[in-house]
Amino acid sequence: TPVMTLSGHKEAVSAVVWSDIGELCTSSWDHTIRLWDAEQGGIKTEIVGNKSFFDADWSPISRTLITASADRHVRLYDPRSKEGSLVKTTFTSHTQWVQSVRWSTTDEHLFISGAYDQQVKLWDTRSSKRALFDLTGHEDKVLCCDWSEPFFMVSGGADNTVRIFKAKNVPAT
Repeated sequence: TPVMTLSGHKEAVSAVVWSDIGELCTSSWDHTIRLWDAEQGGIKTEIVGNKSFFDADWSPISRTLITASADRHVRLYDPRSKEGSLVKTTFTSHTQWVQSVRWSTTDEHLFISGAYDQQVKLWDTRSSKRALFDLTGHEDKVLCCDWSEPFFMVSGGADNTVRIFKAKNVPAT
């Protein structure tokens, strides 16, 4: 039996991740990201996008959020920002839907993204113009990605394969 049920999204919930103690982040096909008070059950923050969100990941180091979206972009949010836009940076190198994103657990600037364009990309938030590395090898959509610190990244795809990549020259921060 659930301790609590959080409802309010109008379409499928595509990702859920703990963002802080007592706080959850959800992404949805209804074009929203929501930060929830997991103790009281209410919505603390709602972010509205122009397309469906497929994934989200919270960095406990930088206390920021990255999202994967049907608009082919990865966005970096600071949901606690009191000034200006909650969107801090947009990463635009993928050519099809971005399905998966994961923060590094040891470096506050690095994350990876996987997309329907058959690529996994390694990013540094300080350089949004282009990815540090394009990790190729999939023959169909990339559906999920993760990593084992500090150098190994893994992805799974619609080509029925799991690919393991090793970053040789990840910049020191």
